[in-house]
Amino acid sequence: MADKYPTAELIGVVMTQNNSGQYEPQNTPLTPADYHSWRIGKHTKGKLGQPGQLFLTENSLTVMLVAVHKLRFQDRHAISPMGRFLSESVPAAQATAIITHYTN
Repeated sequence: MADKYPTAELIGVVMTQNNSGQYEPQNTPLTPADYHSWRIGKHTKGKLGQPGQLFLTENSLTVMLVAVHKLRFQDRHAISPMGRFLSESVPAAQATAIITHYTN
């Protein structure tokens, strides 16, 4: 099918900026319910990078990428599309702590 485009499921945590401009998880401490799924959509802007990268949802929430999973094209409508990838990332130590929490 000519209209197919690459899809992937993105697992992420909603982040907010603190007074010093650093990103931190919206909810602390993190629980399993704080990890949500989004997908790459047909009109997604930017490039997928490494875990720790920030992206915006269609509702303008800033999210830190925690993990990427394969997503079959025909299964894409079960997951909300994200808006665009940002070139920003959270510091490596913070990203590692959040990713470790997710994998445990």
